[in-house]
Amino acid sequence: MSRRTIVISNRCKLDLKMGYMVVRGEETKRVFLDEIAVLIIENNAVALTACLLEKLCEKKIRL
Repeated sequence: MSRRTIVISNRCKLDLKMGYMVVRGEETKRVFLDEIAVLIIENNAVALTACLLEKLCEKKIRL
């Protein structure tokens, strides 16, 4: 299994659902948390839920 770097550059909401990070912007995408190594957020208009932040820390995903 490969580990990915995810770059968020547009306005969106990031939340957690059943082990997936859900990106809700112009379209909705899901990424399995175990596949993420680094999450880069380039926009100040991105909203993160507390549940997602907790899981990112638990799985040692760099933010």
